[in-house]
Amino acid sequence: MVRWQQALAIFVLTLVLFFSDKAGFFDFSINMINKFTVSPITKFTAGALEESVFVFKNILGIRQIIRENLFLKSQRDFFRGEYFKLLGVEQENDFLRRALNSEKENNSKIILARIVSFDPFYASEAFLIDKGSADGINVNDAVILPGRVVVGHIKAVSSKESRVLLITSAQSRVTVSAADGKLSGVVSGSASGALNLDLVLKDAQLSPGEILATSGLDGIFPADLLVGEITKIADNSAASFRQASVRPFFTLRDLKQVFVITSSR
Repeated sequence: MVRWQQALAIFVLTLVLFFSDKAGFFDFSINMINKFTVSPITKFTAGALEESVFVFKNILGIRQIIRENLFLKSQRDFFRGEYFKLLGVEQENDFLRRALNSEKENNSKIILARIVSFDPFYASEAFLIDKGSADGINVNDAVILPGRVVVGHIKAVSSKESRVLLITSAQSRVTVSAADGKLSGVVSGSASGALNLDLVLKDAQLSPGEILATSGLDGIFPADLLVGEITKIADNSAASFRQASVRPFFTLRDLKQVFVITSSR
């Protein structure tokens, strides 16, 4: 009995599958599975793969752009450095030319020197230059800028370096006279770096804006180097001499290289 029932069940199942196949049920099921399961997964996978390829290509492109930018920056920095080297040479040549023109009438020997360092505590007092006795530098040689602007004088010398005492130093004294020769006096520095004119006779006429130049009487500076301009007259009737404030013709920012007049004495 049990075998007959099993045979009947197999026969019925066979008939169901046969007619289902004829009716296209399996094709419909497969299509539905493909439509709602396989196809979305395939599309998603393909889209994700395409996005991954796109992102990967972008990353490679960005890396290439970064490399090119770094290369261009290195090239830019190289040519910028070359430009400033050439500019520095041009400025140095111009500096030398102007200084030579300043001294050629006096047949003075001048030496170009670079400033090595300023006094770290008193920048308005002194600085070091890269020339010394081996270059012909001597103590008390005058130090100037182009245009015959006096800066200071050599205070101490070693074989390869020299110490320059600025006219703005409290230790500095420069004998000066006005352009018209009607007054003479002494310009001294100060702890603040300001210049002061003193020892001017009481009857001398002082005027703001008057130009002061070296007189050549101190045995250090040759005559006619520009020192500064009178800015303010001191009002002190009790003083033995007339006094005034003086503005120098240079600032510390101007001091990168200077000239030493080795035949100043």
